[in-house]
Amino acid sequence: MRNLRLLKSLRCSELQGPGTPQCFSVRTDTGTVLIASEYSVTELDPRAGQVMNEVSLTAERYLPEDGSGTVVGIQDLPDQESVCVATATGDVILYNLSTSQLECVGSVNSGLSAMSWSPDQELVTLTTGQDTIIMMTKNFEPIIEVGIHQDDFGEGKFITVGWGKKETQFHGSEGKHAVQPAMSWDDRRPRVTWRGDGQLFAVSSVCPQTGARKVRVWNRECVLQSTSETVNGLEQSLCWKPSGSLIAATQRHPNKHSVVFMEKNGLLHGDFTLPFGKEQVKVKALLWNSDSTVLAVWLEDMIREEGVQLWTVGNYHWYLKQSLYFGTDPQRAPADVSWDPERPLRLHLVTRGWASLTYDWGWSTDRSHGVDGQDNANVAVIDGDKVLVSTFRQCVVPPPMCAYELQLPAPVNLVTFHRQPQRTNELAALTADGHILVYGQGGPPEKVPLTVCIPRSRVELEGHVISMCHSSDTGTVVASNVSSFVVYDDFLLLTTHSHTCRCLRLSTLTVKGLQVALAADGGQNDQNDETLRRVERGSRIVTVVPQDTRLILQMPRGNLETIHHRALVLAQLRKCLDSQKFREAFECMRKLRINLNLIYDHNPKVFLESVETFLRQLDSINHINLFLTELKEEDTTTTMYPYPSNATGQSAPGACGKKVDIVCDALRCTMESMDQHKYCLSILTSHVKKTVPELEVALQKVHELRGKTDTTNAVSAEEALKYLMFLVNVNELYEHSLGTYDFDLVLMVAEKSQKDPKEYLPFLNMLKTLEPNYQRYTIDKHLKRYRKALHHLSKCGEEHFTEALNLVKDQRLYSEALGLYPTDSPQYKALSCAYAEYLVEQQQAEQAGLLLWRCGEAVRALQAFVGSASWRNALCVAEQIPLPPDQLALLARDLAGTKLIELRRYTEAAILLEQYAKDCEEAISALITGAVWEEALRLVYLYNRQDIIETNLKPALLEACSSQTSYLELLDEDVPDCPEAELYSEASSVMSGSRAGSKYSHSNSRISSRSSKNRRKAERKKLSLKEGTPLEDMALLHALAEIIHSVDKMREEVHSLLKGLMLFQFDGQAGRLQQAYGEALQMMEVALPEVWQEGLQQSPAPITGPNSTANSIMASFQQPRPSSTQGQF
Repeated sequence: MRNLRLLKSLRCSELQGPGTPQCFSVRTDTGTVLIASEYSVTELDPRAGQVMNEVSLTAERYLPEDGSGTVVGIQDLPDQESVCVATATGDVILYNLSTSQLECVGSVNSGLSAMSWSPDQELVTLTTGQDTIIMMTKNFEPIIEVGIHQDDFGEGKFITVGWGKKETQFHGSEGKHAVQPAMSWDDRRPRVTWRGDGQLFAVSSVCPQTGARKVRVWNRECVLQSTSETVNGLEQSLCWKPSGSLIAATQRHPNKHSVVFMEKNGLLHGDFTLPFGKEQVKVKALLWNSDSTVLAVWLEDMIREEGVQLWTVGNYHWYLKQSLYFGTDPQRAPADVSWDPERPLRLHLVTRGWASLTYDWGWSTDRSHGVDGQDNANVAVIDGDKVLVSTFRQCVVPPPMCAYELQLPAPVNLVTFHRQPQRTNELAALTADGHILVYGQGGPPEKVPLTVCIPRSRVELEGHVISMCHSSDTGTVVASNVSSFVVYDDFLLLTTHSHTCRCLRLSTLTVKGLQVALAADGGQNDQNDETLRRVERGSRIVTVVPQDTRLILQMPRGNLETIHHRALVLAQLRKCLDSQKFREAFECMRKLRINLNLIYDHNPKVFLESVETFLRQLDSINHINLFLTELKEEDTTTTMYPYPSNATGQSAPGACGKKVDIVCDALRCTMESMDQHKYCLSILTSHVKKTVPELEVALQKVHELRGKTDTTNAVSAEEALKYLMFLVNVNELYEHSLGTYDFDLVLMVAEKSQKDPKEYLPFLNMLKTLEPNYQRYTIDKHLKRYRKALHHLSKCGEEHFTEALNLVKDQRLYSEALGLYPTDSPQYKALSCAYAEYLVEQQQAEQAGLLLWRCGEAVRALQAFVGSASWRNALCVAEQIPLPPDQLALLARDLAGTKLIELRRYTEAAILLEQYAKDCEEAISALITGAVWEEALRLVYLYNRQDIIETNLKPALLEACSSQTSYLELLDEDVPDCPEAELYSEASSVMSGSRAGSKYSHSNSRISSRSSKNRRKAERKKLSLKEGTPLEDMALLHALAEIIHSVDKMREEVHSLLKGLMLFQFDGQAGRLQQAYGEALQMMEVALPEVWQEGLQQSPAPITGPNSTANSIMASFQQPRPSSTQGQF
């Protein structure tokens, strides 16, 4: 639905050359025009208005001096910096433009009738006076010469399948042999045209036998491919579409004049009728532009007025877009017409009076510019002397159809709409004869005189202008990746060559922002970008319907599509929500499938304050229910419809709590206060849609509706229940109705469901026979609501306690059960004992002992405390029982020997042995084993057992000193670089683990099970120090950290050991130990910065994830990392 709008025209008429121009060629590198006349070749610069070069063809006798010569072809050759000229006398002349050298490169005695170069300028074809074709290379070396008139059809001859011959078919009333000869004004010269890729060329010539024209297609080797069928009235004009699909020619019918199209096999394929009578005009030439979008028709009418028409095609309809007429003066008539080879929409003309005309057109969609609801979103399409107007506010009509058409007295060249508000539907058309007609609503057209508008400014642009648009608020933005654009309200909408449609807000848009948006067009991070929408390949913007969300796009084939761009939709919705037009917003969101959560998420505070307004505007139970059922916790303004990054308005924070619950409660409270009978179904929906559905409350309200029939707007209980079953699964609804303990409600739900009465009636009848509390217990147990079931069962009396106890054990409801019985009741005691057994199974024997002690089970509590090594509580319980002194001593010895020492709690074991077992020797031995030197020495002198100093204490001191010194000296050795390095890691772990207890104890702990051993083994295997393992560096750092922690924990132990060694005059051993420990501390202090570098902790981890690229991941892995040997010392 685009028109051709004249952007610029250049006329140069101040020069006069010799003779009359016959043909010309455009130099693409300089922009000059090479014009050939019967006397010379002249190079003209239209922009400067001067002759750049001129060479005479009569001086060298290539043309006669009397001016009777004819130039049949001229071609600029940029690679050779020359121009090639062919004359009718048979000479082929090459003129070098740089050296001004004129050379005849070939001559044909029979003369030449046409010359045509291939598009790649590698070959040239010449047609001679003897009706032959000569093909030569660009260096003018002959390749082949063949006759034009061939009897054979060509290599593409059709295959006959036996369905009859054309000669036997009906040929009309004129007979089979009635072939019309060429027109009388036909010059009978051949016409040559090449396909755009240079692989084929076509020749139109007059057949000597019939006198009618035929078109033959030849390949690049000058081998005939096909011959056209006999076409009556075929004229001389011929031009092959550069895209290679069709060959254009003209045909004169008995009642019309048409432009016909032929395929390369010579068969006709479509046509369109010229707006003239049978004998009204002569078509002198057809010319396709370089991108095959415009077909120029050069014609001459009967009154000797010549003109050029520009035709375009869309949706299989040909539109006449421009009509140029030059009057009846022969000097103003075109001598030759040609499209620019590089600029598709630039047309060059040279008149017989040596005037050079250059026209630059651009594509333009002529649309109305209104921004209010009164504008009909008009788009005008020029089609000859008609203007096709489509009003997209009312309907979307695919072209070439339209809402209405305007018939004008002459062809239209330009159309525009009024820009004044309230008058944007008025249209003005400029006709080819220079008149302007203005069309308004409800009146005849008005003719106004043609006026001249002086442009206020001029901007030089590079490239091809695709569209123009005016905005009173902002300037014009031009980008290379844009295929079409339009300014609407505060938005710039544009389509790109990457098949996307952008909708950008002008109030916040900058040139840099536009460049960034187009550079990231369709990227991975644009999935939730409301400004971006993917469209069909080649889509162009036609118009936007004002005060609406509709955007009209036209596809390359010409059909129309209506889309609702998300940015326009969301902008419109935000305006509606800000002005509290909830119904308009709801209808738009419902129609365009926008998530209804946006109504609340846009501004939660305003919505909660306007709930009543929202309900009154919607005024539809179905719409309210639809809104409630779509509610979810997701904030759509941050996920589905995020605000643009540069937008000023943002979502206001809502109330604290879950969003669905807040909205449901707010709507329900308002509906109940307005009319709870009218909004009954919506109230039920608000209960069901909460995060924890309140099905029982909803069912109770349905039950309350039974018997209420006095209210006009009331919904019956059956309708409400049927609606509730639509929202909730029937089985779930049945179970919740059962949980209300209301059998009438249960029966009502069951009757509306598809359940068989045999499924539920026996169960309900059985329940009715039970005692109320036991009945509720049975229902709750059936519904697996065990806490409620236990609560009801506890009220059923002592006869059901065994059942309650089994329920507690099965469902582990011990804490809840203890709260249901008095603390002095036998049920409480039984539950406590059961709870204690469960705690013992869970390795919580101390808590089990406290529970048993509390309920008076002292013996069982003592066993639990002994099992958990809780010796203080065990002794208290033993005194409470009470135990005899000998059994108390035996208990203390058992606790110390089998429990505390195994747990390396030597000081506590010594207290039991000294105070309760009365065995000072075992107490001192336990202290020596645990390296508690000072306490052991106190007991030695307290009980006067100095003999133990020599037998046990001093040897233990020396053994501890030796072990500590050996361990510290081992730290100064390098880790062996061998497979046995893992042994060092395990040894260091064992040493570090033994620091917390005795290093001289030979007792082994039996606490660890096989599973814990396997876990530790797996961890050690993962952190292996073997060279080449994946986590070698991590294993080394882990081992070093363990060593440093263990050495640091040795401070108090080494300090106590040194005091003992000094006391008993072991100065040498004490000195070596102190020296080794000091050196170890100093070595670690020096090595810490080297092992744990600052850059290592701050280095980022390899960046991976869905937003990463291969280059970013490789860059993160290639960052310098510390080697595994850096931290060794």
